[in-house]
Amino acid sequence: MSKIKSLRFISLVVSAQLLCSLSSYSGQKENYYNTSSESVKRGELMLQVGEELEYSVHYALFNIGTIRFKVTDKEERNGRTVYRAYAFMDSNPSISWLKDLHVKFFGEIDQEAFSYGWVSEDSTSKKVTYRKMRFDYEKKKMFFEWGEKLPSGEQKKYGDNSVNINSACQDGLSLFYYARQHVLENRKNRISTFIDTSEFKTNFNFGVENLSEEIDAIDYPVDVVKLDGKLEFEGVFGLTGGFEGVFSNDDAGIPIKASLKVMLGSVRVELRQWKRSNWVPPKASE
Repeated sequence: MSKIKSLRFISLVVSAQLLCSLSSYSGQKENYYNTSSESVKRGELMLQVGEELEYSVHYALFNIGTIRFKVTDKEERNGRTVYRAYAFMDSNPSISWLKDLHVKFFGEIDQEAFSYGWVSEDSTSKKVTYRKMRFDYEKKKMFFEWGEKLPSGEQKKYGDNSVNINSACQDGLSLFYYARQHVLENRKNRISTFIDTSEFKTNFNFGVENLSEEIDAIDYPVDVVKLDGKLEFEGVFGLTGGFEGVFSNDDAGIPIKASLKVMLGSVRVELRQWKRSNWVPPKASE
């Protein structure tokens, strides 16, 4: 498996990252949302408009790229607060054997980190391709479209499809925020996640243990909580199933460091810089 494929996988899962049991969908909102006031409060504390997070991505001894996350704005929609978030993934231009790659994700998630929609743009030196998901929970459908973005900015659609859904769902970007919202809990979880038109299940162990973690960007040990898990599928860009990460032990639940196994070893992701109002990484007890 090439290094470029390792980096692209990161964009889907950690882009993510680590990142859950949902009740059966019956057409009533209270059945496919966890609408407890506690859950809503956790989401509102974690999601902050203006937050920016940047991560370095490493494979073996190589820094193969960067992932950046942004929460840009929010709006009220049908009684839910919906946040708009972006993720940008760029390959490291200083490594000659790594092709130039730029991937952009856009997602809409509510205050409990369920996905309303997701768009990706994957650009190389030759063209920009796109994929779109839109979740319509009233119709119990996920609508999918794919195509190419032309130099004029117009989109040339190659095809579309729809898939029946039975629960509130996640995509590769919303998982990042869902994991942050629940990392302080001490429980196991299993969630429906869509990669294109395929639905998979992902198993998570939240609140595995409280640890101290050191990274280059912070000059003291950080108080963190660990989660781990396993995907119930195999073969996407060499993924072997396992992942783990440590998140700040506070309401922000910011991922500090993570790793996931791929066919030729593991890919490591580490927080490099951040912008979040009034956030200071919690210091571990000595």
